[in-house]
This record gives sequence, C-alpha cells and structure tokens, in this order.
Amino acid sequence: MGKIIQRPSETLLTELAKKDRPGNPAHVEIPAIAASGHIQRGQNAFEAGDYAEALHCFAEAIRLAPEAPWAWHGRGDALQLSGEYDAALRAYEKACSLAADTGLHHAGRANALRAMGRDEDAETAWTVALEHDPSLEWMQQGSKKR
Repeated sequence: MGKIIQRPSETLLTELAKKDRPGNPAHVEIPAIAASGHIQRGQNAFEAGDYAEALHCFAEAIRLAPEAPWAWHGRGDALQLSGEYDAALRAYEKACSLAADTGLHHAGRANALRAMGRDEDAETAWTVALEHDPSLEWMQQGSKKR
C-alpha cells in the first residue's frame, strides 16, 4: 500500500505561489543577471576595439534591463569612440539619470560634450563628475588635450 502524503500547509502554498507571480524579485533579477552577461561581453568587445559588437551587446543588455546604467554607459563609450557624439551624449545622459551619483557617467557625458565642441557644458559636467568622484581628475586632464 502507498504512503499517505499530507496536503502542504496554506502558509507553504502561499509562499510557493508568490515565487511564481510576475513582479516577484526572483523574476526581476533574471533579466538583470542576463543583462550583466551582455554588459561584460560588450565591455570585452569594447576593449578589443570591436565597437559594433560592443554596441550589439549593450543593446541586448538594455533590452533586457532598460534601467541598467552601466549598459547605457557602455553604449555611450562605444558610440563616442565610433564618432557618434550626439548618440553617445544621449546614452551617458540616460546613465546619469539612472545613477546620478556615479561620477564616471558624468565624466563620459563631459567627454562627449567636449568632443562636440560644447566646452562650457563639458566643464559643468566635469564639475559634477568630480564632485561625485574626485579620482576622475586624471580623465579630465586627458580630455583637455584633444
């Protein structure tokens, strides 16, 4: 004869049901985890000088997690080094809007502005970047040499 198994408690069933509902943190993290893999691949492609592949990877990360500031920042870097300064500026601005306290996002924005010849706006962006991260001063000095 078979074993009789008791029905699980209502508390356990409620907890298990929560895990399957959209909006549960477990469901929210999966796109973020997948996006981080695309961000890493994008960074690797960027470092290898393959900006087209980097843009593709960052676009996939943004598709999965549109609120991921580093995906937007990476997109800005790849666009800037591809000479697409207007698009780079928009990407950095999105990164800044998502993580306003990250100096590097503001530094990217400042570099895009400088590349566009908007030196006064670039100086303002650098002020914000350095307020958030004074260690970025070396970047600012390098950007003035252009």
